[in-house]
Amino acid sequence: MKVITIGDRRLHIYPTVKGLVAEAGEVEEAFDRTKPTVVGLSVSPRELAEVRFALKGDEEPQGDYEPESRRVEADEGGEDEEGDEEVEGEGDEEVDEEDGTEGPSDDGAPEGPTDDDAISTPMGPVRRGEIKRAMDEPFAPDLMAADGATRGDRIFVSDSDMTFSRKLAAFGDVELPPPSFTAAVKRADARGVPVVALDLDDDEYTDVFVKRVTYWQLVRYSRAVRGLRKMKAAGPEGLARAWDARVRRLKGFAVLEHERERKVATSLARLVEAHPRVLAVVDLPLVDGVVAELGALRDDGAARKAD
Repeated sequence: MKVITIGDRRLHIYPTVKGLVAEAGEVEEAFDRTKPTVVGLSVSPRELAEVRFALKGDEEPQGDYEPESRRVEADEGGEDEEGDEEVEGEGDEEVDEEDGTEGPSDDGAPEGPTDDDAISTPMGPVRRGEIKRAMDEPFAPDLMAADGATRGDRIFVSDSDMTFSRKLAAFGDVELPPPSFTAAVKRADARGVPVVALDLDDDEYTDVFVKRVTYWQLVRYSRAVRGLRKMKAAGPEGLARAWDARVRRLKGFAVLEHERERKVATSLARLVEAHPRVLAVVDLPLVDGVVAELGALRDDGAARKAD
């Protein structure tokens, strides 16, 4: 966990690899140790509403964007691709010559699920075959697939998060929404501590996306998502960083991620001004950029005071 001193206050940042069940206990320990007066999560307001919905299951998630609902039927009789528990090599991937984005080989498509290939979620199991089929559907940039086991089909997960979770399961139990976020919300609610969404809201995200991401970058991103199946990584942190590096090869997506870092940092700076103890749970690939942005904000503030 990173600790940043801003004036006479401390900001604690827990870097999360979104999806790992093991992180739930670590976040709870971090909460009890730091005793925050506010908790920030690197999610949008809609995503925070969906985390709360996953915990309660008794109300519609609220947000500024209402995606089209779709279900993925559970496939009970298919066969799963062999050896999917291991992180595969990259030898069969195609590479886009312009930006180096790797895509899947034509003959590398996995088949259906088996009972051993379920990923547990708070709302029910998501079979890997369901994730695979959602991943193989035509690409949508914001929200892609819904777990067919969710109540009312109201929890939505991007295709990249679905694919990342499938690969992340090679390193441990995985749940969606990410346990690091659900654990932080549960602990904060139990202690009467407010929880704040730090990331771009849907309007802000869409604005940057439309202005910066071209059609061909979107196509290459879709290919990169498919290529994620065969990425090499020594552990969950390595997988998260490798995937982030691959996404940032595409200029528009690199700008988008930088804008997310800037928004998270700005949100955290405001929280630190208003609260004596802040705990932030931030997506691991964003952490270094957020810390750099916080440093720039701090230096800019010091310069203005000097003037």
